[in-house]
Amino acid sequence: MATSAPAVFRTPMESATVARLAWLIAMRWLFVAAILAAGLWGGLLVPGLPTGPILATGLLAALFNLLMNWVRVRISGLEGPTRQPIVTLLIQAQVLADWLVLLALIHFTGGIESPRLHFFSFRLALSAVFLRPGFTVFGLAFIITAASLLFAAEASGWLQPVTLPGLTDSAKQHSTFYILHFCFWYFSTLVVMALLLGAVMRGLRRREAEALRMRHRLEEANREISQASEERIRLMHTMGHELRSPIAAAQSMLSALDLSQGQDLPAPARAIHQRIRERLKGLTEFIGELLELAEGRRGGGAAVTRRLDLGELLALLAEDHRAPAREAGQELELAGLEPGRFWVGGDPERVRRVFENLVSNAVKYSRPGGSVGLGLEHVHGEDASPWVVATVRDQGIGIAPDQLPRLFHEFYRTPQSRRHTSQGTGLGLAITRDLVQAMGGRIEVESRLEVGTTFRVWLPALPAA
Repeated sequence: MATSAPAVFRTPMESATVARLAWLIAMRWLFVAAILAAGLWGGLLVPGLPTGPILATGLLAALFNLLMNWVRVRISGLEGPTRQPIVTLLIQAQVLADWLVLLALIHFTGGIESPRLHFFSFRLALSAVFLRPGFTVFGLAFIITAASLLFAAEASGWLQPVTLPGLTDSAKQHSTFYILHFCFWYFSTLVVMALLLGAVMRGLRRREAEALRMRHRLEEANREISQASEERIRLMHTMGHELRSPIAAAQSMLSALDLSQGQDLPAPARAIHQRIRERLKGLTEFIGELLELAEGRRGGGAAVTRRLDLGELLALLAEDHRAPAREAGQELELAGLEPGRFWVGGDPERVRRVFENLVSNAVKYSRPGGSVGLGLEHVHGEDASPWVVATVRDQGIGIAPDQLPRLFHEFYRTPQSRRHTSQGTGLGLAITRDLVQAMGGRIEVESRLEVGTTFRVWLPALPAA
């Protein structure tokens, strides 16, 4: 795995797109509009303001922006690594052009006393954010050198400084001491700001690169987990099929033994014979659940989707379990299972399997004298979508809070269930969850130790027939 991020992700500028370039061009039109407005009406507000040169500067900036926009449109069809260096070069050219325009405006609005000097801070910050650190250092050197040359030219008379009555002081514009004092503090401020911005941007770039490396690691881990899951499913599928044949052969041999010598076997042999039969039956059920889980995870076995009356289905299922519940000293309590009210879509066999698992578990783990409850209700989700919520409640051994997150994992059985009965494969609830999710629903569980457990199955509701 690579230890460094690809170059295209190393800095914010390196991940820039033509859309970012378009944003810069759009922002520059506001800058151009402000210059032209100052050239047109600034003379009315500020006597002595050279509106002609300012208008000329604004027009030049507008022409340059039109050129940048034309180039942007021309390169919009480029893709891949070819486009990125051009985008970077265009942004650098625009920043340099902005600095030159700003220098001209500073000269025409008072020179060293022009408040537009502070726009250099904004432009320097922009270059630190969008461009590489080396260009920020170059920009800082460019601003210091160009501004110093401008102030020196105005102080020496090589350039005639613009004096605006009430706004600028001609004596300061020609004072070497004032110019040196101002430049020292102003340029020091720019240097400190550039250093702080550089430190911040280096930290952001390091975090960006680390985030990218982390993303790559997570993607690689997800691929490995997905491959391991596929391998596990293939192993489960292969193992189930490989075990099914010898177990079927053993059951056939036991059946043949029953036909030939079943009645003649001594009592101890018949007891062993019965235990073998029960163990093979349990193993057969385990293999069936293993294959069902593997088929579901592989997407096998296309479901037959129909409109199902869930109230009717659960009422029939309750009748099937009423006798076993009474033998265990329990009562079945039904709530809201009226036929014709609760319609869902799904495969009848799979829907029945979901609730067969839940109801049989409720009967298995409830104590004598307790009750098993089945209920149905209509519920609206957060987005107002209709749901049918089926509730299966028992008064049994319960589940500890720390065991609930693993309850739907395959092969997992809680310590309470293992102490309560040796029967069970730990696959039933995993199969139930997969079946419910395949129907677009979800399953929830609440439980308290020694009090009982409640399962809620949410299925998308269909309108009444």
